Amino acid sequence: MSTIRTFLALPMPPDVMSTMASVQKQLVASNAEVKWESRDKFHVTLKFLGDTDSSLVTEITEQLRNSIGTLSSFDLSFVKLGGFPNVDRPRVVWIGTSEHQQILHLQRQVEQVCSSFGFAIEDRPFHTHITLGRVKGNRNLDRLTASLKSITFEPLLARCTEVHFVRSELKPTGSVYTLLNSIPLAS
Repeated sequence: MSTIRTFLALPMPPDVMSTMASVQKQLVASNAEVKWESRDKFHVTLKFLGDTDSSLVTEITEQLRNSIGTLSSFDLSFVKLGGFPNVDRPRVVWIGTSEHQQILHLQRQVEQVCSSFGFAIEDRPFHTHITLGRVKGNRNLDRLTASLKSITFEPLLARCTEVHFVRSELKPTGSVYTLLNSIPLAS
């Protein structure tokens, strides 16, 4: 059995990724010790699967098509910056959405399908966000948190029309993503 590291995600339209990169650039100016994500990696993770038997990818994709393929496309509005576990001591810097029922329903459906293949159901509440960077040290952390609290931007509207099944290979230079399958949502 060969395994690959995978996740399921909502891709972002190029114009939204570009605007997010501009917001990220304002945070980079804090000179904090953060490993910033490249804009081509901006996505909303619906489910991190981790090690996945490569022979199951097609079957999981088909089950997802049956489960979520009838759900309608929808718009997400990214409205705020934040950090996990919190904005005062962030380990992860993110841009997030307001509460949205359609993505919560989609994410629950994805969890259900994945659990039928033996993947554990996530016990933390789902929080719709895109990771902008991961904090690696304490240098200028106060400047970063001040920026997270003060930077404002117009809501970024992203049309979500498909779910991507992605392979993530860990390399010394960072992770490399490969699209394995795309599951379209109903239009």
